[in-house]
Amino acid sequence: MGIHRRSVSGGMGWRIENGPEIGYWVAGELDAGYFADRSQAIGLLKDGEIIAGIIYENWNRRSMVVHIVIKDRITPAFIGAIFDYAYNVCNIEKAIAPVSSANAKSIRMVEKMGFTEEGRIKDATPDGDMILYTLKKTDCRFLGNRYGKKYTKSADAA
Repeated sequence: MGIHRRSVSGGMGWRIENGPEIGYWVAGELDAGYFADRSQAIGLLKDGEIIAGIIYENWNRRSMVVHIVIKDRITPAFIGAIFDYAYNVCNIEKAIAPVSSANAKSIRMVEKMGFTEEGRIKDATPDGDMILYTLKKTDCRFLGNRYGKKYTKSADAA
């Protein structure tokens, strides 16, 4: 699940980066942990501030768990990058996003991205159930031309 550290410009002070500082930021926003030796993270910076990020963990060559935080408007290049990494670089078939049933904003976000509820663990979070949302590679609309080409052009320019 290796990733090479790189930055991808997106204009207007936007930058896509990866590294442990992104993972620690996402984990802090989720009141969770980040383990740099066993995870990867990609983030979106706007004018030097992290505004979105994703942690990838528990990669088993078929699936991985993802934790996503979005605090502000994001770019199509960022969407393309996070799904490209999961499905094309790591070559997984399914992403798994655990979300608290009490977090309506996160539920709306993952459902808008195309994730569907596949399971639920009762009383597994401090404020409710843990919903396990999944998204298969074949169902991911962010791997097509609209998002992928923007990401590829940005990456080529970096």
